[in-house]
Amino acid sequence: MKKYYLLFFTLFLLVMSWESQKEALAVFTSNLVPEQSIRLRILANSDSPEDQQLKRQVRDRIIESVQTWAGEAESLQKARTVISNHLPELQQLVQETIKEKGYTYASHVELAQTDFPTKMYGTQVFPAGQYEAVRITIGNAEGKNWWCVLFPPLCFVDIASGDTAAHDKQKNTSQKSKDNNEIQVRFFLVELFHKLFT
Repeated sequence: MKKYYLLFFTLFLLVMSWESQKEALAVFTSNLVPEQSIRLRILANSDSPEDQQLKRQVRDRIIESVQTWAGEAESLQKARTVISNHLPELQQLVQETIKEKGYTYASHVELAQTDFPTKMYGTQVFPAGQYEAVRITIGNAEGKNWWCVLFPPLCFVDIASGDTAAHDKQKNTSQKSKDNNEIQVRFFLVELFHKLFT
């Protein structure tokens, strides 16, 4: 009889695992980049550690600036207007950052259709293609790039995990709920195990 209980217990665990996978899939599909969006792409001068560090410093300054006015855009067309109005400001910010860090690289900031290669972060695949983006080039622009989504404001801190400033609060709430559910499931499994085998 205990063999049947063990079989039931194993099947139950498999069902719970499937439910967890479905939840992960739902999170994945909700994090896809919207069709109507404007990206931000920053290309480093080269792949040297120094140039990649500079790229990240430019990124941080740009994101800090964008956060102060990103909320002004309520539609894609409005976003184009708002971003276009701030391009000179972004250009100045990029050049100031480069100079402050001791480099003499030229830079260019533009809003245009931009080529993106296929990227895979974790289980998420972002297909190659031309996408509207604020394209920032530093020096020769031959190094690895970093990108996020300006509109809607989904600039990823880490695309691999899907973390975004806009989603932090929602993510924390979701994580607490998930933790509570896991605790409940674990208690239930412990109780069931004790009933079957003690």
